Amino acid sequence: MAIKKIVLTLITILTLVITIKPAFALDDGAYLVGRSTSYVNPHTGSPEDGGTNIALGESMCSNIISSQLLLEQTGGKYYLTFEINLADNISDYSFKIMNSSGSFRNASASELSTSTSNAKRFRIQVNSPSEYISPIIYVVPMKRNVQFFFQADVNSATPGTGMYESQMVPATSNSNGISNNTTTSNSSTDQNNESSSNEENVSQETVVTNTTENQQVGTINKESLMENVTGLSNYIIDDDGKVDKDAKLTVKNLKKDSGETKEQTNNLPMIIGGVVMVVLIAVAGGIYYVKKVKK
Repeated sequence: MAIKKIVLTLITILTLVITIKPAFALDDGAYLVGRSTSYVNPHTGSPEDGGTNIALGESMCSNIISSQLLLEQTGGKYYLTFEINLADNISDYSFKIMNSSGSFRNASASELSTSTSNAKRFRIQVNSPSEYISPIIYVVPMKRNVQFFFQADVNSATPGTGMYESQMVPATSNSNGISNNTTTSNSSTDQNNESSSNEENVSQETVVTNTTENQQVGTINKESLMENVTGLSNYIIDDDGKVDKDAKLTVKNLKKDSGETKEQTNNLPMIIGGVVMVVLIAVAGGIYYVKKVKK
């Protein structure tokens, strides 16, 4: 039982150690943070440049560093961007980074463009946002180097870039993005409306064309169909089976011929009836004659 409790305790401690994040843990992105400054070394309490007027040094370094820094975090890497004012009184810049144990290392800084007058902007990669950055500047009126310290206040971090231009986050803000989306949506709607309008116009034009074609077909009559007939005989065949060249194949002649044929067809039953009557009378007369002779 004791061993089981020890194992469970170790597992719990290990889980806590793994899941605990530092207080400054942030998601990848760009943040504006405040800063603290110090003329003296935070670990030793003494100036690094040999200066003796600490009060003057504290006032100077507090005013020379921009009040807000840009903290960029991506994939476990950290970058701090800041500005140093009074650029017209400074002729040289170099930087060191001091870790939590108080040891220094040289740091390379990228100089960026800035719209702030009489200032220079720099970007430095750090191992941790809590590390101290120590600028060393040559102040022309003092004719010597001045070294001081500043540290990012990660607890004050707020998403955004402020006056800085992030190397990681697009400069377009959310409001602009919404505006662009709205514009795109409106443009798409206008295009759809225009397309629908064009389709309606095409449909209307088609209807008009069809109507015109129907009207043209309506003007065709029987007489026009018989005009300019080529490649076919357009004459009437007479009763003898010969071509009557004087009687052209017209609707009038067709009607006349049809009427005559119809009249002849209508008289045929009368003729047949007459012939039958004559035959019956002849047969009846013959029978009567035979009977009379036998008597």
